[in-house]
Amino acid sequence: MNARSAAPLTVGVGGLVAVSANASAHELGHGGGFHTDATALIAVLSLATLAGFAGGVAIVRYGRRQVSENPTRGSGIAVGLLLVGLGTASLLPTATVDLRLSVAGGTIGAAIALLVASRRVGSREGCGNHADLTLGAILTHRVLEGVVLGTLYSAGAAVGLFGAVAVAGHSVLETAAVGRLYATGLRRNRAVGAITVVQVGFVAGTAAGLGAADAVPVPVRTLALAVVGGALLVVGVSETERSLVADEPTLVGGGS
Repeated sequence: MNARSAAPLTVGVGGLVAVSANASAHELGHGGGFHTDATALIAVLSLATLAGFAGGVAIVRYGRRQVSENPTRGSGIAVGLLLVGLGTASLLPTATVDLRLSVAGGTIGAAIALLVASRRVGSREGCGNHADLTLGAILTHRVLEGVVLGTLYSAGAAVGLFGAVAVAGHSVLETAAVGRLYATGLRRNRAVGAITVVQVGFVAGTAAGLGAADAVPVPVRTLALAVVGGALLVVGVSETERSLVADEPTLVGGGS
């Protein structure tokens, strides 16, 4: 990756951190506003789900073609930086709510990621572990987002146009990260399944939020989000580092 391509990528990740952190902040408390009707909730939920699924599938199709026709380290670096951005965006809101829980959760998430990474035998298996761990972390994050979206509706808070755009954009970025890690080789079918699972988790989380608004205390949400952030940070740094030093693309390949 040269300086010319690195500059816009850095700007993009910076924007990701800013926008995603704002979206993640909704997971740690309720906002005030006017009462939203069922139509508004369905519109937001549909937008976020469809945008995430479409974005993830597009990344899988593009990623497979790019790796097979023009393999570069740049794509691996981009995925690594994307995961670092998502991890940072998950941790920032937790630090403002409870710094101790943020540090504890981030440490737990990082330890889990390091434990999973230490079990790998080879480069390809390591990438597979990273893909599975990323799926688990992002699925947890999406379920939490769904719970909060449903809770906000139950509490009569307004999601608003910006909230809809932020949640939908966040969905695309997270689903793209999952899809890209599964994009190549025999894991392509698994990629579509992973994308679907992430979106189903979001919808299920929303339904749970509607049925049990405020059932999940803020400290629990804070700790869970911090664990997710710590895991994504470690995976992202590891993917970026391996992509920088590897002679070949480091994204998931032939193994299942």
